[in-house]
Amino acid sequence: MFKFSEDSNYMMPAHFGGYRGQPQAAAYHDVTSIAAAYETDSEILAAFIPKPFEITQPVLSIQYSMCRRVDWMAGGGYNLITVGVPTAYADGRKRIEGLYVLVIWENRTAPILAGREQTGMPKIFADIEDHRQLGDRLLANASYEGWTFLRLDFRQAKQMSPDELTQLNQRSGSVNAFGWRYIPNIGRPGAALSHATLFPQEFVYTAAWQGEGRIHWEALGPEQYQYYPITRALSQLPVKAYRDCQMTMGSTVLRNDLARELG
Repeated sequence: MFKFSEDSNYMMPAHFGGYRGQPQAAAYHDVTSIAAAYETDSEILAAFIPKPFEITQPVLSIQYSMCRRVDWMAGGGYNLITVGVPTAYADGRKRIEGLYVLVIWENRTAPILAGREQTGMPKIFADIEDHRQLGDRLLANASYEGWTFLRLDFRQAKQMSPDELTQLNQRSGSVNAFGWRYIPNIGRPGAALSHATLFPQEFVYTAAWQGEGRIHWEALGPEQYQYYPITRALSQLPVKAYRDCQMTMGSTVLRNDLARELG
């Protein structure tokens, strides 16, 4: 008969076995990202941020990433779009600053399941094709069964110099991603598991461009998208002013070995 081992890590379906030892960092050797951020209404934004997190900047950050040469996927890859808010976790003992992740759309099943179960990242599926580039203009989008709900439009303006790239790596070379792992009860309301999580990530940028970015949301209805409350809520956030918009190339390491529960 199958027996669980306290020395092993499992994912569903667990009865085929797990692996021993601590989780390992995951290297992504080839990552191209397009990021745009804009100031928005802090009171509306606060409705999505649970305690004990607090908003440090009333900014919505949207980042598309095309990930290739991913070690744990046998050199394969996938695309994703992350939406987050600059926050700090303060539980009375230690203050940690980072990005509270509201939602991550991904176009492959394996990273969705791993991120949800292991680190509490709010991952769901979407069709995300590789970005397109024509001259200095780059375009990316996310859709579901033919219905596009997000478009990212970026225009390259200036490539960063070696000194600027060094400063970018020093300033943004590591990020604390915050999530909330929530597992509902079976057959009744409430949570079987509910807690905040920390998932550190590291970046090495080899090239970067500053530019102008624009985000276009489509508030799909229930007849178009089962997760329509997400796109509807994000589309209703006012755009007060765009912040830094940039394109980067480089590598990423997801520090599964440092991920942990908070609180």
